[in-house]
Amino acid sequence: MRSLILSALILASAFQTATGQTYASGDYQYTLSNNQATIIFYTGAGGAVAIPSKLNSDLVVSIGSAAFLGSGLVSVIIPPSVTSIGSNAFNNCPNLTSVSIPNSVTSIGSEAFRFCPSLTSVTIPNSVTSIGGAAFSNSGLGSVFLSPNLSSSQISQAGFPSTAVFYVGSVGLPTSMATQADLATTQAQLATTQAELATTKSQITTAINEGKASGIASVTASPNTWSLFTASQIQNMAVGDLVLTRQVGGGFVLNYDIEQSTDLQTWTPYQALSLPLTGLPTDKAFVRIKAKQ
Repeated sequence: MRSLILSALILASAFQTATGQTYASGDYQYTLSNNQATIIFYTGAGGAVAIPSKLNSDLVVSIGSAAFLGSGLVSVIIPPSVTSIGSNAFNNCPNLTSVSIPNSVTSIGSEAFRFCPSLTSVTIPNSVTSIGGAAFSNSGLGSVFLSPNLSSSQISQAGFPSTAVFYVGSVGLPTSMATQADLATTQAQLATTQAELATTKSQITTAINEGKASGIASVTASPNTWSLFTASQIQNMAVGDLVLTRQVGGGFVLNYDIEQSTDLQTWTPYQALSLPLTGLPTDKAFVRIKAKQ
């Protein structure tokens, strides 16, 4: 299989030599554009490989299409000069267990790491904004650290195993949602919920104020008869709003009687012991108020 791949790549290299200059340095063949190198073919034996940042003093900026396809890599470190990883660049590397992608890389081509069953973890740096289809399909990934700059469609098309655990951004926040779109939706839903809570709070405050005004009006309109309330209707009314006080012998008493009951049969008087009064008691189900005779 490797020999067939090499033959195909040698033919491709020969064609490229006829159409553009190909250079060699150590285990690498490359092309130049504006004095910047793109690796097009790796001729080494594999194992642990650290790709050099320069070849013959030319800066390596790209890993070309199928450059390491079918090689015996066990691990690979990509230099921080590289900005792109081409399609099929590391396709069919069955022994590849780890890859270090620098924060300079902005794009990963389609099927770049396809058929790498020994690759169990990968960190896609925040610099990556583009990832091709099936880039990691048929790999052994169990954990994936995602760039937050990837779109949901790019992530879904990348071919990550369905059993992989995803982490988003440099913080490494685990999430069962594999897309930033889902995270954005959750944040929007949270904002909506907060807005709804604020509206509900406002409505409750309005209802309390309206009930309070209604209760005061009920008591003052018929001071000589009992005005009946449930505890929930009256619990937020301050006693000072409902009851005038007068000074008797240097002390304070209520101008109104306030009584409580749980069964509308037995009533317990409420007596003010001190001022200011903080609020009506709420430990009984019903409250009635009437002016003192």
